[in-house]
Amino acid sequence: MTSVGGVRHPEHDAVSQELHGWYNAAVPEIGLDGTAHWFGFTCLTGPGRARLVLSIGDPAQVPGALAAARDACPAGSYLVMVDDRERAARLGPALRQHGCEYQEFTTFLALAGPLASPAPGPGNLEITAIGPGELETWARVKLQSFGGTEDPPSPESLEAEIAARRAEQPLSEYQLARLGGQPVAVLAHYPGAETSCSSWAPARPTATAASPRPCSPAGPPPAPPPPAPFSSTPATAAPPPRSTAASASPTRSTGTAATSSAANPRDAAR
Repeated sequence: MTSVGGVRHPEHDAVSQELHGWYNAAVPEIGLDGTAHWFGFTCLTGPGRARLVLSIGDPAQVPGALAAARDACPAGSYLVMVDDRERAARLGPALRQHGCEYQEFTTFLALAGPLASPAPGPGNLEITAIGPGELETWARVKLQSFGGTEDPPSPESLEAEIAARRAEQPLSEYQLARLGGQPVAVLAHYPGAETSCSSWAPARPTATAASPRPCSPAGPPPAPPPPAPFSSTPATAAPPPRSTAASASPTRSTGTAATSSAANPRDAAR
């Protein structure tokens, strides 16, 4: 992507390659394994769920790619992703024709220069890195923030969020901001050679009073966060694997994704 005014940043290709790697490589530290194929990259992301990142560019290759992905990585549902908007638009009709449904697209904002000093926050603002014992508080604030509600999350969604964060904990640092002792914001920070911050979420109604602390340079997030997704649920035909037009569960990447549910047991499948 070019910046406003059509100027291409000198580090564009390096940043793009780094982001691409988040979705096309295994992350054994968090138990995310995957395999590269002629059509792209596949990996399991949970019980009965898989992700497919397509690298093909010809719509005519879509049927073969989806079939090959089902054989290579059987799953009940797939998140299909394409990491290029033009390619996603080109493959979209073929993906929809084969059972995928557009879900969303994801845009990444990269800071390729020095970090500015954090803006001063309220005197009673405290930001700390949490341990396993505070994951439930972190997860609750994150779900309420992203949901735009003060209502507590359901036990099921809270349990799922805690499980997802615990799985990524070997590669991540979770920060919790408190204002006057009240949890008001969360941050998922992935340290490394290039720092990645995701899931920054201010809680309501005191969120505007808290100033988030910028990340310091350090490494890519663990696998799964996604290009743009699609989503589909075929009734009788075997559903397509994760592709740019079908999405089952989002992952890190820029492009298009989609979801599908497999009717064939063989299709059931960081």
